[in-house]
Amino acid sequence: MPRTACLTKLLPLSAACVACAASAETLVVIPDTLNDRVWAFSAFDGTLVSSNFIPSDGRMKQVMQIAQTPQGTLVMADPGTDLTCSADDAVREYTACGQYIRTLASPADGVCNPEGICVAYGKIWFARQADAAFEPAPGRSALWSINFDGTGLTESCARADLGKIWGLLPHNGGFIVSDGTDDNLEFVPLDCSAAAPFHDSDGVSGIDFPQQAAKLSDGWIVAAGFTAPYGLFFYDSNGIVQYLFPGITSPRGVFELGNGEILYTGGTRVMAYNPNSAQERTIVDQLGTSFRWISTIDVCREDLDCSGDISGGDLGVLLGNWGTSGRGDLDNSGSVNGADLGLLLAQWGPCG
Repeated sequence: MPRTACLTKLLPLSAACVACAASAETLVVIPDTLNDRVWAFSAFDGTLVSSNFIPSDGRMKQVMQIAQTPQGTLVMADPGTDLTCSADDAVREYTACGQYIRTLASPADGVCNPEGICVAYGKIWFARQADAAFEPAPGRSALWSINFDGTGLTESCARADLGKIWGLLPHNGGFIVSDGTDDNLEFVPLDCSAAAPFHDSDGVSGIDFPQQAAKLSDGWIVAAGFTAPYGLFFYDSNGIVQYLFPGITSPRGVFELGNGEILYTGGTRVMAYNPNSAQERTIVDQLGTSFRWISTIDVCREDLDCSGDISGGDLGVLLGNWGTSGRGDLDNSGSVNGADLGLLLAQWGPCG
């Protein structure tokens, strides 16, 4: 049955739509740390999906990156708003609908300024950035791990030679970490033996202040160079520079879209760069925002209550937010209205 056949009267909906099912889709999620909310975009071409995908909840203070667990929940690395070790610093877990579940790591556990976060090797991993001014273990950055059930918080690798870690990227059984002290991209094996430069930068003509790094479909790595020489740096699998897209101001996050473009963030901008044509296009450039690192999640957008299907609970959420810009604004028009109701009803059924 085509999904358009599900746009029927509300009363016989459950019977009319037994053959309909919402399709899970991959979205790009990017924290906006000036407003403590999360935006969502198409993972194929970067089209804006929602400017308020996860609204501010009073807990998020400066979320740098988000990762999705196999259970579908979201874990967020939040270093807080300053360089002190404060209660704002935390790794928190949310539902895919943006509802707070619990705090997985905080200063009480020896965790300050968590930065990059990812799911790899059967666990949640995040980087704790070291700074002599506030760290419980001054001058010693670390990689930490947590089990998916929230147990087993472990400082898995702590080394002074890692400098100030920002991002981390699973690679060859370990991680490529962005070291803001010596401007290198370091490879750190899981056994925490001596780190070796994936790319040894001079910080002058090479990448300076590397932020997020991402793996491309051809096996190359792209990394964002935040300070001069600003740009996107492309490396082969051995860490040798193959290409540089210069002239962009302070890029932070990077990700390869399904159409082959490189999505990147920088301050108020979310941009897409085409490596084949060397052209870029603007997706968002909005004053009063501050975009950070890029991650992907798999969701059914219409599953507003995270129940696993599109049903009466989701209809209740949508109607409860009618006329607002809250959850249920599926077309990102700025208001929950009849168009959003039509989108929800068209996807009625299991999410899968």
